[in-house]
Formats: sequence, C-alpha cells, structure tokens
Amino acid sequence: GSPELLAAIATWLKKRYAISISADAQIMALNGTREGLYNAAMALCPEKIGGKPPVILIPNPFYQVYAVAAHSVGAAPVFVPATVDGGYLPDYTAMPPEILNRTAIAYLCSPSNPQGAVASPAYWQDLIALAEKYDFKIFADECYSEIYRDAPPVGGLQMAAELGADPDRVVIFHSLSKRSNLAGLRSGFVASGPQSIARIRQLRAYAGAPLPLP
Repeated sequence: GSPELLAAIATWLKKRYAISISADAQIMALNGTREGLYNAAMALCPEKIGGKPPVILIPNPFYQVYAVAAHSVGAAPVFVPATVDGGYLPDYTAMPPEILNRTAIAYLCSPSNPQGAVASPAYWQDLIALAEKYDFKIFADECYSEIYRDAPPVGGLQMAAELGADPDRVVIFHSLSKRSNLAGLRSGFVASGPQSIARIRQLRAYAGAPLPLP
C-alpha cells in the first residue's frame, strides 16, 4: 500500500477503535480480505505443534476460505458450531485442552456472516485470555464491522490494546466490499503486531499483487 493509504487506514483505526498503531510496521493493504485471510495462515501457521499437525479453529457456518487455508497449510480444521445457545458465536473456551494445545489459529467473524452476531467485550476478553494461555493467534474477520444498528461493534485489536495483550496475538482484516458495497474494487487491509505483519508482507511480496492505485 502507498504511504498515503496506510496513513489513512491508521487514522481510521484510531478514530474508529481508539488505537494507535504504526502505519509502516503494522498495516498492509490487501486485494480484499479474502487474500489476507488465506495468506495470513500460510505466513503464520507453524508446520507442527508438539510434533503434530496444528489445529485451526473455525466457526460453523463459515467462510470457505478459512477451511481452504487450513487444508493448504496441512492443519486440522476443527469446526465449532455457532448456535443459538452460544449467541451464534463459536464457544472456543469449551474446546478440550488436547485441541487447544495444538491450536495455532482461531478464526472469528464479528459481526458474523450469516447470523449477524456481534462479539461482546466479555467474549473478546475470554477469547484473548484463551489465546494467551494456549499461545495461538486470533484471525478477526471484521469486514462487516461498519454494518450495525446501534453501537459500533468492538474490534479485535481494540480489545487487545484495552487488555494489554500482545498486538501480534490478534490479526484483523477489513474490506470495503460489504461496508461500502464495493466488492469488485478488491480493496482491504490487514493489521496486527509488527512481527505478524512482517511475515505476511514477506509472503505477499512473492505471492501477491500490488493494490491498484485507483
């Protein structure tokens, strides 16, 4: 992304979520969120955890890219039902320790598609605490973040900052596709801690295409 675009994204994140992050080190432009949601797994998922294939937790129903990313990196996808009992959000805290000990990534879509469920601050607090305990990353698909009725939904990096968590623990993905009805423009971004973004950027230098300036 151009310096002007990255600076604009950083300004928007500060206005929307009250977080201050480095435009140069913590943000990368994407050709829509699909590219990022897939390539981030390629860049950040380890080949083994404890000598076994890693696990990627996926809400069910799910965006197909989550599952394809898991298969592409040789991880075991574990589909966690997002049912009415859990407020249509996956209850990752209920997963057994033998699964969590192998977990590398947990995908979360909030507001979710297709249910429209919104992760509350309490939900985020529990999930980030779980990720800290079992040392996995949260991939927050936030491409519906600006579609809401009343209060704007909280974001993953926002909650990580409020809780004092490592910003590399949470990777957020945003897009103009849904919020601005610009699906064909293929314009989005990923933001996280500097170590995660450096690894994603290194992969994208070879596997991605630059975002068109228009």
